[in-house]
Amino acid sequence: MSTGRDDAVRRLGEYLVETQALRQEQVGMLLDEQRGNAAVGVHSRLGEIAVRRGWAEADQVTSALKTQAEEEIDKSDAGHVLVSFGWITPTQLEEARRRCARSSETLDEAIVELGFSTPERLRLAGILARIRSATAVRRISGSSFSPYNVMELIVGEETNAAIRADTLCTCSQCWSNLYALALNAMPARYVSDHGRILDYYRRFREEYGSLARERVAAALSQVRSNPKASCLSRFSAEILAGRESEARVHEVIVRVSAHHVHLSQEEMARLFGPGASLSRLKDLHQPGQFAANETVTLVGPKGSIEHVRILGPFRAQTQVEISGTDQFSLGVQAPVRESGWLEGTPGILLRGPAGEHEISEGVIRALRHIHMPPGDADRIGVTNGAHVSVRLVGDRATIAEGVLVRVSANADLEMHIDTDEGNAAGVPAESTGQILIPMRAV
Repeated sequence: MSTGRDDAVRRLGEYLVETQALRQEQVGMLLDEQRGNAAVGVHSRLGEIAVRRGWAEADQVTSALKTQAEEEIDKSDAGHVLVSFGWITPTQLEEARRRCARSSETLDEAIVELGFSTPERLRLAGILARIRSATAVRRISGSSFSPYNVMELIVGEETNAAIRADTLCTCSQCWSNLYALALNAMPARYVSDHGRILDYYRRFREEYGSLARERVAAALSQVRSNPKASCLSRFSAEILAGRESEARVHEVIVRVSAHHVHLSQEEMARLFGPGASLSRLKDLHQPGQFAANETVTLVGPKGSIEHVRILGPFRAQTQVEISGTDQFSLGVQAPVRESGWLEGTPGILLRGPAGEHEISEGVIRALRHIHMPPGDADRIGVTNGAHVSVRLVGDRATIAEGVLVRVSANADLEMHIDTDEGNAAGVPAESTGQILIPMRAV
């Protein structure tokens, strides 16, 4: 394993020297004592030894521990883990972060789309990142200089008991939501003497046990009625059992949108000649939108795609919408964007019967979205710009998260996904979807 210094978390002694709480030679002596203790089976912490010797103050050690944990948590994402294992380079990580800043992609998506890593390696890196982050937090809570909230033990027990006795989803997200809500509603009871945690637990368990059960019961009702979108198992179980009404779903027509082009009037003249206009092939389902008879060829660094349909009417700026598969054929890295958000996107060469022209920007992979009139938005309980989860009904039924809601007075209720998304879920050109509860924090 290759771990660059920039991605290594510094040892506690380095922080204490940096803040002038200790001298370098004192750290060396403390490490010698720590190793000596370990040789005879005694576990000891460097900071505790320093305080016992009178070389450092407890608050200095606590501050150093917190700084160390913050640095470790900052570096506990999948990207830094990939770098620490030598699976990607720091330069590649920075390039992926810049790509994320220009689009709505996650870091994981950017790393895969750029070809820097595989989904399997990212999955492993994500697991390791969560472990590193949790370890950093526990290092502080395990310090003798950080008090421990005994109520965490009591609420944790009641949370486990409530979920075992209830029909609530047992996924980690629902458990965490229930636990956090109940714990926030309880008074904190901190213990500074870690050796007496069990004694205090027994005392507070008797005093606050019934209150903890009440708070967990209230949190249980709240989580059940308003789960987070990341709780996918709840939706799947209720829908597959035929209880769509309990899962709060709303039907929507889903249509797969193949690659296409929206032209500006100026671009039309360049590609089809002065005075050229679009001729209607067929109307689309959104009022005023239509597919034109005219097509263009997209020419990228690696290849081209012919007969790409133009959709009307004209736009203020030319926009090219392709799929992830298309971008590999063309050699163009297109970000996932909402329609009309073209700043910082790549360009491409457009070829028509009367000429060709290279646009400097405008190529995107369209963010999956739902067109919705105000009446449907009120009925479903969403507003323009909200994000919802939608179950795509196909032979590989999939729940799509982060679907953008676009409310407009002249819209018809309709969801658009691209060909890659449709193929992944086994969705035909036209299907139905089920809008799940809006994504919002519990």
